[in-house]
Amino acid sequence: MSKSRVSVVRCSTYDAARVSQSVQALLAPLGGMSAFVSPGQTVLIKPNLIHGTAPERGATTHPQVLQAVIQEVRASGGVPVVGESPGYESLSVAARKSGLLEVMEELDVPGIAFDAWTDVRLDPGHLVPSLPIAAPVADADVVISLPKLKSHGLVVYTGCVKNMFGVICGTQKAQYHLRFQDREVFSRLLAEIYAVARPTLSILDGVIGMDGNGPRNGDPAPLGLMLAGTDGVAVDAVACSIVGIDPLESPPIRIAAQMGLGTASLDQIELAGPPIETLKTSSFRAPRAARPSMRQRAMSGRAGRAM
Repeated sequence: MSKSRVSVVRCSTYDAARVSQSVQALLAPLGGMSAFVSPGQTVLIKPNLIHGTAPERGATTHPQVLQAVIQEVRASGGVPVVGESPGYESLSVAARKSGLLEVMEELDVPGIAFDAWTDVRLDPGHLVPSLPIAAPVADADVVISLPKLKSHGLVVYTGCVKNMFGVICGTQKAQYHLRFQDREVFSRLLAEIYAVARPTLSILDGVIGMDGNGPRNGDPAPLGLMLAGTDGVAVDAVACSIVGIDPLESPPIRIAAQMGLGTASLDQIELAGPPIETLKTSSFRAPRAARPSMRQRAMSGRAGRAM
């Protein structure tokens, strides 16, 4: 079984030139952007835009990361579009407050709100019979996810797997939150969504992440890192290990791995970049989330195998 490759680079600042160089260096071990994007392809870029907040807060994908990725997509001949469905306000408002709109306007890249969707039917045994996946995601030739490395009060950590919850349209996200309040069940839903809308490439913004009371109200956490890979579960596992979180303590990662959507085992991951021991930090403050019981783990394991 081949190992999942995860690329990691150090990047201590959001200086435009530095971020651009870092993204190029990050993608090089993966074959560069041209390994994922061909001329003429529509490339849907999905940032983490949970709500409109200043980029220095560490809650949303930084504008310079978006800019660098757009430039790489265009250099490969792709046609970039940015799509998202913020949970608390319109895309235009959230993008303006977060600084993403300025980049999109400057580079003449359209922003698409996830208002229209495609119902994707699921096999029996899933939590829901179908998922309303944003039409621009379903229709794109390539999907690139740009998650933010953050703590999460419910699921401990949020990154690549959790970012794809944003492809669910409209008020359905809020309904899912109300319906699936148990974190193990909600995490299984996240994994099922990730399975349907698995991105071609995930690029994790950890230059300044968020710790403590994330994913909205935590504190900026300067980590000075960017990670990338085609296996978002593996990217999340490496990121968790760097910030001192056991990947299996974050239910979405554990369940996604059990479902065969990627690997959460470091011995099954090929790291391209500095040794992980040199990247680890002890200053990242995880949220105070209850550790899953052995019964919950066992139930989650059976659920993952059943699918």
